[in-house]
Amino acid sequence: MSKAIVALTLVLGAALAIAPAARSGSTGLMAQSTVSDSNPGAMAGSVETPPLSLVSVDAKTTGTGRIVVENGKSYVQLSEDFTIGEAPAIRMTLYKDAAPPKKTYDPKKYVDLGALVSRKGDQRYAIPTNLNVKDYGSIAIWCKKFDVTLAYAKIDR
Repeated sequence: MSKAIVALTLVLGAALAIAPAARSGSTGLMAQSTVSDSNPGAMAGSVETPPLSLVSVDAKTTGTGRIVVENGKSYVQLSEDFTIGEAPAIRMTLYKDAAPPKKTYDPKKYVDLGALVSRKGDQRYAIPTNLNVKDYGSIAIWCKKFDVTLAYAKIDR
């Protein structure tokens, strides 16, 4: 058998093995472990923190968040059962403290990861590569318009 046919057979076999997990919303390849002091980005596959329970502050919130590292890139991942109440200008942030303030964010203590994609369901936010997640104590969902915390989860370090 030629090398091209062998390579194609291997690629197709891998794609077929992953396809059922992809339909279910999972990559099927995600290894779960706590992010450690080692370089998780250097690992093949991915690393996750345990689920981080979201605490409602100014909006009723359910679900969990976690930090996911895949192929050297870090993300905040919200769970499939995530929901949050109505608010304008909702943003996902990382905050330096374990519990962000209820009101008036200190610009030196947070990084804005972007507008909330949806008020419910599984979603992911890229963490800039120049940030060290260990420098942050919480993921926080923030209303930029009224400068209030809607919900947060403490990151276990």
